[in-house]
Amino acid sequence: MEKKITRIEVQKNNKERFNLYINGEFFAGIDAATYVYFNLRKDLILTDQQLVEIGEYDGYRVAINKALQYLSYKKRTEQEVRHYLAQLEVNAQAADKAILYCKDNGYINHEDYCISLMNTILNTTDKGPVFYAQKLKELGVEQSLIERYTNQFESLITEERIESIANKIIKKYEKKQSSRMIQQKIMQTLIQKGYNLDIANDALKNVKIESNEDALQKNLEKESNRLSRKYEGFELKQKITQSLMRKGFEYDIIIERLKESGLSD
Repeated sequence: MEKKITRIEVQKNNKERFNLYINGEFFAGIDAATYVYFNLRKDLILTDQQLVEIGEYDGYRVAINKALQYLSYKKRTEQEVRHYLAQLEVNAQAADKAILYCKDNGYINHEDYCISLMNTILNTTDKGPVFYAQKLKELGVEQSLIERYTNQFESLITEERIESIANKIIKKYEKKQSSRMIQQKIMQTLIQKGYNLDIANDALKNVKIESNEDALQKNLEKESNRLSRKYEGFELKQKITQSLMRKGFEYDIIIERLKESGLSD
């Protein structure tokens, strides 16, 4: 039995798509590009193979449109677009063709993505190059690009950027912790934010932490008031010393301050 197009009508909810009827029965929805590509018209006779090709081509066009819509909101990597199309149950062959179309036309461009993400992180966060590299890897960017642009990211890190992070830590802990403990917290924070050990170590060399004797005195008084409810004499002195050392204060300085306070033997 021959396959004849008996009607082509514009869809009510989408003027860019058409309903295709074969021998009086609905066959499929197609988009305008498919309509034009196959030069479809009423009374056209189609073979079974042509109908298969129309379905495959329209699936490809749907995949392209979905991908472009997804890309219109922000830059995406190939992996992100592929995952999105899979969630929409676009078949793998159509997705492959749509991805190729997007790459050929510059809609998916990993170099551009690397530059854009680098600028965003540098300008809107205090994260470092390790964080940046991990993000690119998670998004499926090629290792060669990750290495190239991570090196570029490192070259753009300023002393002011690192000092800003360090100064926030100093401000937060200068009245609570020892200088040594503050240094450790600066190191930990930089590493957590994605800076490597070399950058973190250089930061400690350049950051000046003022002597915080006031912090020691404040903590000594606090611990003395807290622990004196349960301990006294030598045991009280021992407990206070242990508590202050855990906060990074040096033993000799603690003992000297305990003597000044009258708590030492």
